[in-house]
Amino acid sequence: MRIPYRLPLWVVVLIGLLWPCGITVAWASEEAPPKVRGTAGVLGDLDSGRVLYTQDADTRLPPASLTKVMTLYLIYEALAAGTIQLDTELPVSENAWRTGGSKTFVKVNDRVRVEDLIRGIAIQSGNDACVVMAEHLSGSESAFVALMNAKAGELGMTNTHFTNATGLPDPEHYTSARDLFTLASALMRKFPQYSHYSQEKQFTYNNIRQLNRNNLLWRDPIVTGLKTGHTREAGYCLVATSDKEGQRMGAVVLGATTRKNREDDALRLIQYGNKMYETVKYFDARASVRKLRVWKGDAREVDGIVQEPLLVTVSRKERSALEVGVTYDEPLVAPIAAGQKIGTVVVKAGGKDLFTRDLVAGAAVERGNIFRVMLDALRMTVGW
Repeated sequence: MRIPYRLPLWVVVLIGLLWPCGITVAWASEEAPPKVRGTAGVLGDLDSGRVLYTQDADTRLPPASLTKVMTLYLIYEALAAGTIQLDTELPVSENAWRTGGSKTFVKVNDRVRVEDLIRGIAIQSGNDACVVMAEHLSGSESAFVALMNAKAGELGMTNTHFTNATGLPDPEHYTSARDLFTLASALMRKFPQYSHYSQEKQFTYNNIRQLNRNNLLWRDPIVTGLKTGHTREAGYCLVATSDKEGQRMGAVVLGATTRKNREDDALRLIQYGNKMYETVKYFDARASVRKLRVWKGDAREVDGIVQEPLLVTVSRKERSALEVGVTYDEPLVAPIAAGQKIGTVVVKAGGKDLFTRDLVAGAAVERGNIFRVMLDALRMTVGW
């Protein structure tokens, strides 16, 4: 056995004792992430949207009922906008009632509360409930699908195209593991007030009790959702989310051959993430990151704020190398609207950008009086 140069004597003695016994001494290294036994997988930090592990993440695949994460996103968006309320009652069309696949078992001409339809989608994976919501929000399922594709483009889901609101098989209905993580991250960040629906373990409608298909909710208390899916074409699929003392992970598994494989692999990815990474919080939602100079305004400065909490999940070795900076175009000239983007917050590690967040104006700055405008114009010209 060749001993590395300059090891302490006690290490040399320990190696000598262990080697004949067949015990391997592992030098400090990062643990390899678990491989997904399905077609594709992703692990990431839900709050920053940073992807931590990928396996065939950009391959276009059928998503089955993981499609319903986008359906829920648009429903939650409508709730947040006040377009609908949880107690709004919606009529069930014959078209919705006839939709095949998994069901909430709504009946033709029933009027069903929005909250019951959400539970029917999130817990029971009801295709009929999806169509009821789609028809109400857009007039038809096809019009709703157009909104789904527009939102996918807005979120940067470049390998996604929807043809229905349910996930029923169609050759032109596809997404990728990375895109599904992007969607899950956006959903969990923007609509935390509705996240509990995906955690509920059962729902009874029309005297029919159905259990949540996400068995991880029973297996580990840190699991918070999000959605399962299965068709013959897609295999067994899962978007699993978790929250361990504020560290929120998301794992996507596509194309698993069994229900158990998709659950085991998603849980192992989450456990790996919680072991190898830590979440660092820099700013709360609406916290002031930096005051920026304003020209020609009725105020000389404006608070640059982040609208969502600014957190980043990094490996242990990246932790000490983290840097946070602000970029913006000067001069910043009034008028400025509250919430207007005025810069970017950049988080780096070792000189590499990890992620960015918009820096927005914390308050409106109106145009100043004529004296202020003229004086600032002169200062900008001569460089005072």
